[in-house]
Amino acid sequence: MQIKDEATKGFILAVLAFVIWGGFYPIYFKQFDEFVGAWEILIHRIIWSSIFMAIFLYFTHHFDEIKVLLLQKRTRNLLFLSGFMISLNWGIYIYAVDNGKILEASLGYFMNPLMNILVGFLIFKERVNFIGKIAVGIVFLAVAIQFYAYAALPVIAIVLPLSFAVYIGVRKFVNVKALNGLFVETLLILPLALAYFFYIQTNDMGHFTQPKNGALLIVSGIVTIVPLVMFNAATTRMKLSSLAYVQYLSPSISMFVAVFVYGESLDIYKIISFSLIWFAIFLVSSQNLIIKFKRKI
Repeated sequence: MQIKDEATKGFILAVLAFVIWGGFYPIYFKQFDEFVGAWEILIHRIIWSSIFMAIFLYFTHHFDEIKVLLLQKRTRNLLFLSGFMISLNWGIYIYAVDNGKILEASLGYFMNPLMNILVGFLIFKERVNFIGKIAVGIVFLAVAIQFYAYAALPVIAIVLPLSFAVYIGVRKFVNVKALNGLFVETLLILPLALAYFFYIQTNDMGHFTQPKNGALLIVSGIVTIVPLVMFNAATTRMKLSSLAYVQYLSPSISMFVAVFVYGESLDIYKIISFSLIWFAIFLVSSQNLIIKFKRKI
């Protein structure tokens, strides 16, 4: 059946992208042998996603745009910083999956829009209204509960949304197409990934030559690119306000995968923390809907 409505196409593409991120990713990264470290997986994700993005951009005739971006010093520096932040985000997520902390990663991704508010206020001096301040306060409360329960900060749940919020903030200063920007920032981080790759391979610490792990490492590039292409296609077809609500599909699926597939414990303290974050999201979302409704009147 051919779908003619562009908004419907965008919605379907967005749902598919978030299902891959939330459901397929944790299962995929669990397939590596346990001795393959998160940082080795990360560098191969950078290397192979760079290769597959280059192929995609070549056949879609965007290479001239890439050359222009690389010649702009300010843009290049900002994209290097954003590339570092998104690589950190990828690495922490893979580490979370590898160490049985998918639930904590899910909590972090639920915190994304709330952390955006905090970073916007602290770094970009954006004004935060009363509801926004309450929502940020609730985030701190949820983190405090985790600290009280486990005598340690939920580092993954903090660093994941924080790194992504800084990434989004840096990208606000760069007027560039999403996929072009992702390719350039990944390309700028590529030398670091290659240096680490050659280091572990020459010191017999790598696992790329092993058939199963080698194949999974290569395919990680495709696994990275496919949902990103879907997501970018979705952003051009549907309202960003609608996309904001679809994004919660990913951590929701991850939470169920963590509990029902890998048996991670969802104790009372985690339930309370999740509930608080959901309540904060509800407050911010409700306020946004009320503001839009008033503008239409």
